[in-house]
Amino acid sequence: MAKLEFENFSFKTENENLLVRYGIRYEFTTPISSLKDIDSDIIISEKTLEFPNISEKTAENKFNRILSKGLSNLTHKINGKQIIYIDEESNIPLIGSGEFGIVDRNTNIIEIKPLTGCNFSCTYCSVNEGINNKLKDILIDPYYLAEKTGEISKEKHFPVECNIGPHGEPLLYPFMIELIESLKEQQNVEIISVNTNGSLLTKELIDKMFDAGLSRINLSLNSLDQETLDKMNGSKFPLKHILNMIEYCKEKKYPVLLAPLVVPSFNDDPVKDIEPLVKLAKTIHSPFPTIGFQKFLIYKGGRNPVKKEQSFNDFFNLLKPFEEKYDLILTPKKDYNPFNIFEDKTLEKPMMKNHKIKVEIIGKGRTPKETLCKANNRIITVRGLEKTKGSTTIKLIRDKHNIFIGVPL
Repeated sequence: MAKLEFENFSFKTENENLLVRYGIRYEFTTPISSLKDIDSDIIISEKTLEFPNISEKTAENKFNRILSKGLSNLTHKINGKQIIYIDEESNIPLIGSGEFGIVDRNTNIIEIKPLTGCNFSCTYCSVNEGINNKLKDILIDPYYLAEKTGEISKEKHFPVECNIGPHGEPLLYPFMIELIESLKEQQNVEIISVNTNGSLLTKELIDKMFDAGLSRINLSLNSLDQETLDKMNGSKFPLKHILNMIEYCKEKKYPVLLAPLVVPSFNDDPVKDIEPLVKLAKTIHSPFPTIGFQKFLIYKGGRNPVKKEQSFNDFFNLLKPFEEKYDLILTPKKDYNPFNIFEDKTLEKPMMKNHKIKVEIIGKGRTPKETLCKANNRIITVRGLEKTKGSTTIKLIRDKHNIFIGVPL
């Protein structure tokens, strides 16, 4: 008799189908008949599958084939979007896209992007996440992602910070604890940080993340004024909850960095928006800085609620009065490097801009106009490609930071 037990999968019968849930937000269905083909006496419960008439090895081998096929047809149970699931068996590279996987921008910070999608649809979102017209989302196996990160981190000269900062909200990722634990095990990884809007934080989750090896929460809190936050968020912002989570982190001495984005005419009022955040930051104790204001930038593919960016001089002049008043460094200073960010050994580029290269087609990307391809162990986003299978030749139009974009020839 074989009894297969699962931690990350759960099962529910629905008429003639088996609903398989991966994590808490992703699912696929498979005919129950496919399981009865393995063993007609199968017993299904929420976390286990029992095959009374076959060995465990046979059950594992046969069910894994069903599982592998199902993961390729994964959908998000809330928004219904198709999921591009990436693990070691998918043979999809994790380097080459700015949207998912691993991004190395020539420093000792490695950007980790385990998923796409967000529970907010902020009016200023630079990557247009949340409610949008993108047809697919990405989900990456945590162990595959950590392993490939380790291959990069061990080559760096300086201790590495892994920043979990996806296109979307990282706390939607169902395997955050596993990811943090696995990143912590990688050679030369010293700091692990996560960028979050904070809405999904709970005391239990915060404890679990820091116990797993998290070093710092970077919190996207843009004001302490409820009306301002609601306007920027496009819906009711859970300010009270987030302030409670900050207080909990302060009690437990967990490092928090406030990371407000200053959008002109939205949250650039010195009295209503800037100073209250500075005051809050002064109450947080951390080995890292506790606040870092960010300047709003206009991105072609983002939501841009203003037509013109603020100049850097104007942005810094907005912050300078509070530096001396609160004894905080809020603008760039020579030789001030509190996060120990250094230029560092980076990945070799196996292809260059303007090169014509033959690529293997993986399939359609997140939008109808994008196709994911691969070559030289890199993912390449090709715009305007009609073919969906096989191989083709493209021209690269971007190669910066090993992020590759191409067009068909």
